[in-house]
Amino acid sequence: MRRVTMAKTRLIGFSAAAAWLLLATTAPASADGLAQFKKSIEPQIPAGTFTYKSAKALGDNGFMLSDVVVTPPASDDKAKPEPIDIKTITVEDLDFDSIGKQQPPLFAKLKFDGITTGSTAGGFDLKQMAGVDNVAADFGIDYKLDGDKKTFTLKRMELNLNGLAKLETSFVVDGVDAAAIAKPDEAMNDASLKTANIVYDDHSLLAKAIPIAAAMQSSDPKALVAMAITVLDGARSGQSKAAQKAIDSLVAFVEDYQKPKGPLTIALNPPEKVSNAELTDAKSADDYMKLLGIQVSYAGTRSSTPTEVPADDTPAKKKE
Repeated sequence: MRRVTMAKTRLIGFSAAAAWLLLATTAPASADGLAQFKKSIEPQIPAGTFTYKSAKALGDNGFMLSDVVVTPPASDDKAKPEPIDIKTITVEDLDFDSIGKQQPPLFAKLKFDGITTGSTAGGFDLKQMAGVDNVAADFGIDYKLDGDKKTFTLKRMELNLNGLAKLETSFVVDGVDAAAIAKPDEAMNDASLKTANIVYDDHSLLAKAIPIAAAMQSSDPKALVAMAITVLDGARSGQSKAAQKAIDSLVAFVEDYQKPKGPLTIALNPPEKVSNAELTDAKSADDYMKLLGIQVSYAGTRSSTPTEVPADDTPAKKKE
């Protein structure tokens, strides 16, 4: 329980550090990026929770902090949280004008390089369970909201768990204005996905995570993989060749979890505007393929034989 609490406080502390950088108030337009940080953001950070050894400006709207240490506040059980070390925080561009108006920034480009936490990330003792001494990661995000065109573009969001895996994603959403940022749930009703791309490159994360997940369920990796394939084949049954091909690529990736044959790429290119309501109404793999123009790419090939499940088997049994 103590490890879970400590892991949560570290996560909260890191999230708070990011929030301070993005959501702090008022900054003079004439100052450089570092001066704006020191005047408007740094004073908002609770004492003793955020330190750095050096800093420099990167133009009018950017700055860099080096050798950063985030120390989350102690939790109610008085367990001392482990600090989070960050080699550099680089803010290349940030919408200080919106921040000065106490509004979410319309654009931001920043990186957290060399994030290091202990071996109890996520509440698990990774040292004991998987031989992982600590979790090292890099994180970056680059986005812009064009209020006139009502287009939100996530140019890049990347999470690199060094030595384990890397996840990259980007997307473009139409029908989003500046006012919608404060009410994302309502914004989704009018927004439509234009394009999206997800690339997951696994090096050893699945090989470590699946045995851990299996052990938590009092099972074994082989059974857990078989269960995942059964679920995927359930969605595959009775669908078009395009949908079956996409699902087979997912199955192949799962089968190769110990040593994937390259990254898994999922591209979304909807032929027409897709609303949140349409996605909610979608019921089958073919529905999603048609709405989103899904393409799944993976170098491996599934080795198992697909299991066909009659679409009306379950309803028929229930009626009986």
